[in-house]
Amino acid sequence: MDELFSIRLTELIKSGSHTLDDIAEVTGKKAATISRYASGEIKGVKRSTIMSIANFFGVSPAWLAGLSNEKYNTQITRIPVLSKIDISNILAEENISDYISIKINNNWSDIENCFAIASPDDDMLPLLGKGDLAIVHIQSKIDSGNTALVYLKDKNICTIKKVIETKTAVELHSMNPIIKEIQTNYDNLIIIGRVIKADVESAFE
Repeated sequence: MDELFSIRLTELIKSGSHTLDDIAEVTGKKAATISRYASGEIKGVKRSTIMSIANFFGVSPAWLAGLSNEKYNTQITRIPVLSKIDISNILAEENISDYISIKINNNWSDIENCFAIASPDDDMLPLLGKGDLAIVHIQSKIDSGNTALVYLKDKNICTIKKVIETKTAVELHSMNPIIKEIQTNYDNLIIIGRVIKADVESAFE
């Protein structure tokens, strides 16, 4: 993601009429620091800095950070925010605590089967920190390698993980390198839905 950030920041700098000094002014950084971001010399740029640069250029912070391929967000819709997961009736009214407006991908369909839920932990950093909103499309099957909201029967918990199928098991991987993978199987695992987006306003505040 650091590499994509550098590439995309360089693209923005080259395609626009703004100088490094202009970008430095809105971010509170030095022009030399912005140049080091673009060259990839500085890694792990803060969320607040990514947000400032993205807003300055009018692009998606998730795109700039390398977390999305959607450079611009143009459509807005409202989806429910769930306070809890009821496997038998996910979108039941009693599970809904609020509604939020989100910017959506133009290619998305079946948006009525999407909801938002707060990440319960930091397992998916830097994509999702605890309390950041994950946008989930309800579906019981996903392709190996996709990120999903899943329920583990043996632990009686819901968690967000990248789901990897192997010949002998299902592996649940975190993006956070300090969290160990979980080995399980589909008898113990219920896929609630695929995570299709990290809510920008939450994930980059």
